[in-house]
Amino acid sequence: MASTSWLGGVAVAMANRNYRIFTIGAIPSLIGTWIQRMAVGWLAWELTESGTWLGLVAFADLAPTVVVAPIAGAFADRVDRLMMVRVVQYSNMIQAAALAFFTLTGLITIELLFVLALCQGSIQGMHQPFRQALIGTIVDRSEITSAIGINSTIWNTSRLIGPAISAAIILYMGVGFTFLVNAFSYVPMLVGLYMMRVPRPPRTSRSISSLPAEIMEGVHHVTGHRMMGPLLILLFSFSFFGRATAELLPGFAGAVFDAGAEGLALLTSGAGLGSLFSGIWLSRRGRLHGLGDILIAVILLIGITQLAFISTDRLEVAAAIFVGWGFLLNAAGITVQSLIQADVPDSIRGRVVSLYGILWLGCPSVGAFVMGAAADFIGFRWPVALGAVVILAAFCWSLSQRRMFREEIRRMTESGV
Repeated sequence: MASTSWLGGVAVAMANRNYRIFTIGAIPSLIGTWIQRMAVGWLAWELTESGTWLGLVAFADLAPTVVVAPIAGAFADRVDRLMMVRVVQYSNMIQAAALAFFTLTGLITIELLFVLALCQGSIQGMHQPFRQALIGTIVDRSEITSAIGINSTIWNTSRLIGPAISAAIILYMGVGFTFLVNAFSYVPMLVGLYMMRVPRPPRTSRSISSLPAEIMEGVHHVTGHRMMGPLLILLFSFSFFGRATAELLPGFAGAVFDAGAEGLALLTSGAGLGSLFSGIWLSRRGRLHGLGDILIAVILLIGITQLAFISTDRLEVAAAIFVGWGFLLNAAGITVQSLIQADVPDSIRGRVVSLYGILWLGCPSVGAFVMGAAADFIGFRWPVALGAVVILAAFCWSLSQRRMFREEIRRMTESGV
């Protein structure tokens, strides 16, 4: 009993069989994803030593979400979500194998890396709405904050472990082997997906021609909702001007700190460590009450830590600051997603969470491209500093939304969430 009490909401969510299988199976693939993500950024820097190309590859990895996610979100509300998540895992495996082949054979170029990153971004854009909608299907509303927190904890544990493994593979075996490791990491996830038992959704007779109207239905739901609109505005601010900083870390490691792949691994792992702590904290917390105040506070601190990060010339100090930065960014993302998932009807869940994915995944790619291009002219520090100023302005605006957040969260809590 004491152990269950200590685990809090974690124990409740992990008691759900489908969610437990999904979560355990995801661990190897997420580690592989972070092994590959760091390696792609480092390979882009090695091939070009250009901030513009670094930003372009990050753009290609994340920007397709803006186009793909709304379409995938609409399909997530009409097809078998579990089946589509399986299809996406097979696609991820093929993309990683292609990266391994071209890199190990010496055929890789920056242009080909860009194309393969674009493929990965398109797959990720499909994956995000189906995966998040599937989680909303297999867990109860009372479990949603803990489930999202657990997913984040695993993601960021992988973010902590993956770059260290990636750096070791790059140093001792070469960057091509990182992609090979990632290709094999999807096998346990696929096994888990075939073990899950999720009721098939009812067949729909809706035609493809109705897809634009269905996508707009999701947009209208969000823009007409008292809380979701402001949540997504805040999400845009710290995604575009905050999360984009993480995509520029290869440039910071190489050009600012002169630290190589080991420095990149240290910075990336620092952000992952901080994110891990916030995921554990919010998954154990397991309730919606107070999340609005938490969101407002962490947005303020994101801007402050970002300014602190660009104010130091010492890699160790920057990595320590990035632990706090990762904690705050992740806490903000979990908070926004938890509030959205808890209040959205299941019939429109895929379309609404796809909008979250556009902002959480797509905005950093655009931000990274803009900041990376600017970095070629004014250095890496000034674009990140400007982003911090914008985030602080978003914090000032969020203070006017504090009462509304409290009222809406109280409404959800009183309705049994």
